[in-house]
Amino acid sequence: MYFYHTRCDHLSVFCCTLCSLCVLCDLFSSIGGAIKPVVTFTPIWRDILSYDNVTLTCDVPSTEEPRTYQWYKDNQTIPGEQQRLHIIGSSVYRDRGDYQCQTIGGDISDPVFLNVTENFVILQRPPSAIYEGDPLTLRCHHVKDFHAINTKFYKDDQEIKSSESDSTFHIPNIRRSQSGLYKCTKQIQRYDSSYEFDKSDVSFISVKELFSSPEIKVTPSRVIGGDEMTVTCDTRLDPLRGGTELHFAFYRDGWTVREYNVSDTYRDGRTVRGYNVSDTYRVRSSQLEDSGNYTCEVRTASDTVRKMSDGIYIQIHIHDYTVQNIIRLVISGFVLSAVVCFPYFHNKW
Repeated sequence: MYFYHTRCDHLSVFCCTLCSLCVLCDLFSSIGGAIKPVVTFTPIWRDILSYDNVTLTCDVPSTEEPRTYQWYKDNQTIPGEQQRLHIIGSSVYRDRGDYQCQTIGGDISDPVFLNVTENFVILQRPPSAIYEGDPLTLRCHHVKDFHAINTKFYKDDQEIKSSESDSTFHIPNIRRSQSGLYKCTKQIQRYDSSYEFDKSDVSFISVKELFSSPEIKVTPSRVIGGDEMTVTCDTRLDPLRGGTELHFAFYRDGWTVREYNVSDTYRDGRTVRGYNVSDTYRVRSSQLEDSGNYTCEVRTASDTVRKMSDGIYIQIHIHDYTVQNIIRLVISGFVLSAVVCFPYFHNKW
């Protein structure tokens, strides 16, 4: 990017203001072009069977301006300029591959793989990464022109659900401990036949960490009475979920501590007490009673994930100058007493 600077010997205010506006315009244009679209599926499944229908959508931030879209499959352009790409009667050889989209003049999306397979039964899962706290739905899907009954789901070879008619398994709030090898089985038969046979498919589900376990830190490391103390609840949010709102709470000896005049956080009509969007707790003038075992807790705004830190004992020390003054005062008292009493005892002797 090139900027041409105009000398500002004359009309300096006007010239420099104009240059600044041009720079800002170029900057905002570059930021706008950097917005990356995302490819989504409807239905949401990443794996589909031959002859299934699926719609791919190029999701971009909302705007009033009309957009023109370009689609790619395995880095090859696909004819059409619409936001949605409809795949009817999918084929393994024609439709299986990596899909990307972009708006004309904008950035290109990350590739998303559409897996078309030829099988009797597949275990379907969403295409995006799965994080702790997410809802997860698995679907045991069977090929067209077949009738299916008695669906069963397993995790690490342990049966977790059995149903005659429901082909889905739902976890409303998944944990990292629920990562593992999932399997589904079905009894299927052709509509024109009475012969039944069992078919199955497996998929490994890996649940990613949304944010790290918090660590509590104090500044300064040695807190003197009367000084400001800052306690921080340090955690790292996964960059791909950088928009997740986190709430923080601080405890001393198991009791909630709060900054003066900090309002409660209201969400969905409920009052959330003890939590704040700030990851820092400050004591402006620390006192001896602020000593104790401190912990902090981090949770998502939806309260689907909570994590507690280990404890750290914070001791508020008496000011060093106060101790020195007391010692000096005592010594001075002895010296003064000796000076005053010496003449008296000397005369006495």
